[in-house]
Amino acid sequence: MGRRGGGGGGGGDRSGSPERVTGSRKGLFSNLWLWRGVAGVLAAAVILILCIQFVNRSSAKDFPACPSLELCPSGWLYFQRKCYYLSENEANWNSSQSLCSLHNASLLVIENHQELSFMVKITKQDPWIGLYKRNEEFFWVNGKALDNKLIEVKGSGNCAYLEPKGVSASGCYLTRKWVCSLNISLAR
Repeated sequence: MGRRGGGGGGGGDRSGSPERVTGSRKGLFSNLWLWRGVAGVLAAAVILILCIQFVNRSSAKDFPACPSLELCPSGWLYFQRKCYYLSENEANWNSSQSLCSLHNASLLVIENHQELSFMVKITKQDPWIGLYKRNEEFFWVNGKALDNKLIEVKGSGNCAYLEPKGVSASGCYLTRKWVCSLNISLAR
């Protein structure tokens, strides 16, 4: 019986062993869940970084956040996907358009209120723009009819120029400074 008692005592020790095994299993499982969590976070971070790089690369082709200085010819200004040249010399309207054409550009075609506001702020001495009268209606040099909601032309001439208060028209034979505009493609 003493053996049994001793065996019982040994069994008592053994009954303690499963608790230790269960305790170490808990520790093992908690560490396993910890490592699974760390691996999941790392995988998510890698995926996020790859997505950000993909978006940046694809959007940089179409819409760069900061346009390259090389987009416009030397001496031209950049604004809203266009390059602008403000002349120092004066010429009549037709000669001004021809001079812009030498740079694959045209006299200024104003497409929106932001562009109009920008150009009014930076131009001096009422320069020619690419707006002219044909059959009592104004058209841009690109062939589009003038949107009277965008611009109201004052004056009775056939060729338009930009002034601080908007757009006016005068005789095309008069000499003025001029503004060329060049649409640029940002996707290279």
